[in-house]
Amino acid sequence: MEQLLNLSKQMHEITIFLTIFLLIYLYFTFLLDKRYIALIKKYERYSLVYFFFLGCVFFTGLILFTILKFKWSLKVVFMIMAILHMSITSIKLHKIFKNSRTFIKDSQINFINYAKKKYLIDIFVLVLIGFISFAIHI
Repeated sequence: MEQLLNLSKQMHEITIFLTIFLLIYLYFTFLLDKRYIALIKKYERYSLVYFFFLGCVFFTGLILFTILKFKWSLKVVFMIMAILHMSITSIKLHKIFKNSRTFIKDSQINFINYAKKKYLIDIFVLVLIGFISFAIHI
C-alpha cells in the first residue's frame, strides 16, 4: 500500500511539473511572439496538450485521493479549487479565442492579454499549491 501511495504521489508531482513547464512555455510564447497568426496556430496546437495535462493532473489527483481513502484536508480542497479555476479560465479563454477575429485588432489584443494573464495566474496557482501541499504538509 505504501508503494502505491508513493507511486501515485510521484505521478501527480510529475504531471504538475510538466503542466508548469507547459504553462511557462505558453506564457512566454504569448509574451514574446507578436505575430497573431503564429500565436493562434501555437494556441490551437498546444491548447489540446494543455487540456490533456489538466486531465492528467485531475486523474492522478483522483487516484491519490482514492488511495488516501477520500480523506479530506485543506490541501485537497485547495487542489480541487485550483483545478476548477484552471478549467473554468481555460474554457473562457477558448471562448474568447473563438470570438476573436483575424482582422479585428481589438479582439486580438483582448485574446492575447487574457491568455497572458491566465497563464501567469495558472503558473502562480500551481506553484503555490505545490508548495503548500509538498513543503508544508497541511
